[in-house]
Amino acid sequence: MIDLNTKASQINNILQEYLPEETKEFGDITEAMSYSVLAGGKRLRAIMLIESFRLFNNDSDMEKMLVHPFAAAIEFIHAYSLVHDDLPSMDNDMYRRGILTTHAKYGHAMGVLTGDALLNYAFETVTGTLKSLEKLRGEVVPELYARVSNAANILFTKAGYSGMIGGQVLDVYFPSDPNADKSLLKLRLLKMYELKTSNLFRAALCAGAALAGASAEDLKKLDSFGYNLGLAFQIDDDILDETATFEQLGKDIGSDRKNNKLTICTLLGIDAAKDLSREKLELAATTLESLPGNKEFFNDLIEYLSGRKK
Repeated sequence: MIDLNTKASQINNILQEYLPEETKEFGDITEAMSYSVLAGGKRLRAIMLIESFRLFNNDSDMEKMLVHPFAAAIEFIHAYSLVHDDLPSMDNDMYRRGILTTHAKYGHAMGVLTGDALLNYAFETVTGTLKSLEKLRGEVVPELYARVSNAANILFTKAGYSGMIGGQVLDVYFPSDPNADKSLLKLRLLKMYELKTSNLFRAALCAGAALAGASAEDLKKLDSFGYNLGLAFQIDDDILDETATFEQLGKDIGSDRKNNKLTICTLLGIDAAKDLSREKLELAATTLESLPGNKEFFNDLIEYLSGRKK
């Protein structure tokens, strides 16, 4: 079974390497960026990005110089999304991972600016890899530029207005009328989950594989794998919001109910939500079988997600 704690620790080292040096020149912004990024977390997106690269490529130099910056960038994007998600105008949460949320610690304005800075810094980190390409091969290699460009396009499109941000828009403005057609509400909920959560899973898997030189066919399979994996993850998040404790999750429990949000649990019930999560994991496992390489990590990841408690 995979040791996710060890892998998360390795990602934390990468994040420490790529975060900006703290300075008071611009107030608390760099401190707040580090606080938001290093406040714990599973690091699943960064881990998946690296592991998807390894499915197709074992070049350790390329992994360090090209893949690690992308792994850091996707965690910066994820952190910014959480910082903004916690804001008073969104979910208004005061705790995440057992500590104060960024806006609760630094104030609302700094919370907004920290999220903005992290998203922009993800761009800086990814574009910085272009400087490494010539060092990697001793010459300009057009194929590597194409890989980086493709991976960057995948990452930022999946995180953009038609991806993760679009999902957040649906989350904020989703109709909570329990008397609406249940089948239609389910479709809309799953679309929101796809955009808000699955898209960064898909981005991690496809960007890592694109950097490795994977084929378009395999990228399509990974996209499908990430879609179902992300849906299961978000459904389980909703279940845990109903069933777990603050001590387990390190954040406010019942946030969705507090904000009168419709979730798959309130729509279908917890048992049906669990069944749906299992169904999505089974679909992910079926897709995984068709991919090349050593898939032990991803098989273990599916097993881990099927029984996670936080």
